[in-house]
Amino acid sequence: MKRVAVGAVVAEPASATVRVLVIDDHRVFTELLSLALDASPGTRCVAVASSIREGLAKAAAHRLDVVVIDVRLPDGSGLDAVPELLALHPDARILVLTAHPRADLAERALNAGASGFLAKEEPLSHLLRAIAAARPGRPAISAALSVSPADAVGLTPREREVLTLLAQGHDPAAIARLLWLSRHTVRDHVKAVLAKLGAHSQLAAVSKAIALGLIDPWPG
Repeated sequence: MKRVAVGAVVAEPASATVRVLVIDDHRVFTELLSLALDASPGTRCVAVASSIREGLAKAAAHRLDVVVIDVRLPDGSGLDAVPELLALHPDARILVLTAHPRADLAERALNAGASGFLAKEEPLSHLLRAIAAARPGRPAISAALSVSPADAVGLTPREREVLTLLAQGHDPAAIARLLWLSRHTVRDHVKAVLAKLGAHSQLAAVSKAIALGLIDPWPG
């Protein structure tokens, strides 16, 4: 088998197939996920790795669309590897997996640039769906998270409505038209949402709201 030097990118034909790297030290899990990806239309597992170091080397050697990475790895936290993976592939989507889902870890993952935070106990179909559709602005978050009640943050129904529309990709001007409100009123709602969530941007507010279970990133 021809070896590929670290740092060299494997030449692959242009394709609509989603190319996935799996980084997890549980061999059975990685093998099963690899088989499922290869058997699913539109996805392909291009490589697997069992550590952050090996994962970064594989990432440097392949063209990637998605990286699935465990939180706990032998040489560190998968959360800390998210920025490094994005530095290698700025357009890649990173999905973080964990056996112990917590809201604070989900928030860390999203703040680092991940497109999703999922529990390993969830059905494989949920992971495959996230691989196909999750984006940084509309991340996939595990339903298994133990989160605070929605009213704990103190959002009003209108503020939650505005926040949901932000999560769906609408800007304040579009939200004003959809809700028959003035732009000034919508801006006031957005400011209130940012303040209540302790967020410094609309994207951060959406990410935190999803991590806390305040809004549904997968409507319908």
